[in-house]
This record gives sequence, C-alpha cells and structure tokens, in this order.
Amino acid sequence: MKQVSLLFILLFALGHSLVAQDSICISGQLKGNTHFDRVVVKKFGVGVFDIAVVPIKNEKFSIKAPTGIEPGVYRFQYNQSSLNEYVDVIIDGWEKEINFTLDVSQDKRVPVFTQSVENINWYGYKQATDIQLKKIDLLQQLLTQYPDTTEAVYRIAEKVVNNKIKTFEKQFQRFVMEHSTGWAGVLVTNVPCYFTSPRDLPQLQDYYRKCNYWKGINTTNPALMNTPLYIEKILAYLRYYINPGRQSSEAEINEGLKSSVDTIMKKFDGNAQTRQFALKFLQLGFREIATEKVLQYINEKYTLPTGQCDNNGIDKPEFESRMAGYEAMKPGTPAPDIALTAADGKLYGLKAIPNKKLIVVFWGSWCTNCEREMPRLEAFIKQQPEYGVVAVGLDDDSVAYHKAAKLYPSMIHYCDFSKWQSKAAKEYCIVATPTFILLDEERKIIGKYPDFETMKYKL
Repeated sequence: MKQVSLLFILLFALGHSLVAQDSICISGQLKGNTHFDRVVVKKFGVGVFDIAVVPIKNEKFSIKAPTGIEPGVYRFQYNQSSLNEYVDVIIDGWEKEINFTLDVSQDKRVPVFTQSVENINWYGYKQATDIQLKKIDLLQQLLTQYPDTTEAVYRIAEKVVNNKIKTFEKQFQRFVMEHSTGWAGVLVTNVPCYFTSPRDLPQLQDYYRKCNYWKGINTTNPALMNTPLYIEKILAYLRYYINPGRQSSEAEINEGLKSSVDTIMKKFDGNAQTRQFALKFLQLGFREIATEKVLQYINEKYTLPTGQCDNNGIDKPEFESRMAGYEAMKPGTPAPDIALTAADGKLYGLKAIPNKKLIVVFWGSWCTNCEREMPRLEAFIKQQPEYGVVAVGLDDDSVAYHKAAKLYPSMIHYCDFSKWQSKAAKEYCIVATPTFILLDEERKIIGKYPDFETMKYKL
C-alpha cells in the first residue's frame, strides 16, 4: 500500500506539468478561510491513504491528476485536526475540469460544484434527500412519543410520514434509473434507506435494520473499493454489537461480532477482489482495536483460501476437520512436542530450549509468501533474544530446503521431508504456509497466526 500511495503522489505531482488534454484539473475555493493552509488528498482502499498535499493560497487550491487515475471517490481534507471536515470528490477519468466552492465560515458546510456533472448530480441528490430524511425522522419521533394512537392528529402525522417515505423511494428509484451509467448513480444505488415502524421497541427496530442492512447493496463491484462506501458500510454493520447501549457481555459481543463477520464475508464472497478487500479490512480493524478472539476467528476461518500457500483447497469434511483442529490448538493448550536433533545427535524437545518464549513457524522453500515472511522473523529474533524459533520445513526436496534454511541461521531447523504429511504438520493442524504458533515458557499455545505482522502485533 505504501508503494501505491507513493505512486499516486508522483502522478499527482507530475500532473502539474502535464498539458491540459492529458490531465484532470481539480480546483476549489474555501470562502471565508482564515485557518486552513493546505488540502490533503486521500485515496480509499483497505483504509485511507494520503496521496498528495496541496497548498491553499488566497482561499484557493488547484491540483492536476493524470487521466489514467483510478476512478472513484477521493477525499479532500482541508482541516487536519478534524476528520469530519472534508469534501469527497468523484473523479471518473472523463471529466477534465472539477471545481467547487465551500463556505467554511458557515456552520453547515456543503460544497457547491460549478464544474463536474457527476459531482453536481451526486451532491444535488444528497442535499435534497437529506432534508427529506430529516423531516421523516422528526415525524417518526413524534409518532414514537405521542401517547394516544387513536387521536386524529396521530393518524394525520402517520399518513404524512408514509407519504413522505413513498416520495423518497420514488425519488431514489428515479435518480438511479436516470443516472445508472454514471458514478453518481452507482453511489446512490448502494446507499438505500430502510424505514422501520416508529412504534416498535428500539431494540426491535435495530434488529430489523440489521436484517435488511445489506439489501440492495452491491458487494461484488471492485470499483467501489476505491470509495468510502464499503468501509463505512462494514463499520456501521459491526457497530450493532459494539454499541454500549446494548449492555452485552464480552462473550456476547464477541459471538455477535463473529456472526457479523460471517455475514460480511458471505456478502462479499461473490467476487475475489471484494472478498479479499473485506477480509483484509476486517483483519486490520480487529487487530487495531485488539479484539483478539474475533481476529483469531477470522484468521482461522477465512485467510487460508486467498492469503497463503494452501494445501490444494478444501472440501466440507476437510473444513470440519480443520475446525476440530483449531479447537485442539486453542490458547492455553499444551503444544505438541517436536523431536529435535542436537549437534551431537541426541534428541531433545521444545521444553529443552532455554528461551522464555518460543515461536514455531511452518514454512516451505517453495512458498512465495514464506520468502517475504521468514526474513522478517529472522530480523526480529536477532533483536529479541528472549524469543526462540523452531522452523519446521514442509519440504520434500532436500537440496532446495537446505539452501533456503541457510538464509535463517538464527532459527532451529527441522524437516522430515514429508511435506504436508509431516507428523508435526498434522499434530499442529497445519494447512497453509507460513503459519506461526507462539508458545509461552511452559510451551502452552498463546496463539496461531497466518503472518508475521499478526503475530508481532500480539507480541
């Protein structure tokens, strides 16, 4: 991702020297600006990444991007101390001039686009429907709190709400049909509204919203990965279980989050790119908030088919076998011993290794992911002598194995040249390389991880 970000910074910078027909000019005016000196341009992906910085001079800024830029929504952040002060801009690669004005002296700041049909359509729809939704919400609050549902005033208000919802839905459908080929239409299509009955209990309304949450949302469009849509949708869906108002126990929250992860992965499974996007975003998110049990659940259940060198795929019986294996390898369980051979030919086990903590890594000389992960592990243990490493090679080619093992002299190496049929691989339920198992001083399992960074975060 860092390489991608640097590439886009370079492309934006080069844009200043490109001739007009080879570039897209994005400009803006921050009316009444006395505080902000620059705009940071951000790109969406598995996260949000800074790709360019543009100075604001005399309330104005301008930047040029190549016409080959990846289409999507780019965020122009003008306040670096607040994450909520920005303008999202559609850049589709076709419109060569995009211009907007934003009055930053006003409390409610809405950009007004003077150039860019897509952005004019998008923001025009959002501004009109925001007012409608606010009216519907206020009327529904009235219906929720009104004490007598038999009075005429209640029935009138109820009728008004239903009519406004019908009007909103017609406007939504009309906009989607009229703009189906453009980015504005795609973005609006994927932000449908679901209205609950205001007289239902709040918990029941939340439940209905959750059940209908993904209805109408296209989760198999890779182009939408370059917008905030997927990120915002996933986060909002997960908030149902991390809402303090639900007063759930930690165990209930974890089980609810696991269920939400299953739903998200199922929804994004229709396309390999969107599936990988959802997986990475969930991994990074739960890693960042240190929700270890949910992160482990994701790593064990979903990373194998796409993230590592897998053992030729799995069928249902094999999947169930793996799940049973994961249970046997849960934290706190004594790790299966491995018969290691000392220089004098004597055998010894994991407990004989003096390091306080031990990392058992399963790898292969043939595994491309291992070529990336193993050097990181080697560098780490050179700086952390309290950790020892037993590297179990899943190879059947002795020449290739010994050549590769020499690259990692700080590790204790073991290989019985049975590849996936290795006794250690079976006992540790290994189905992909690399796999990292972290053991404590008593050689009990702390965790099992699909990559070095996940394990390092735990450390």
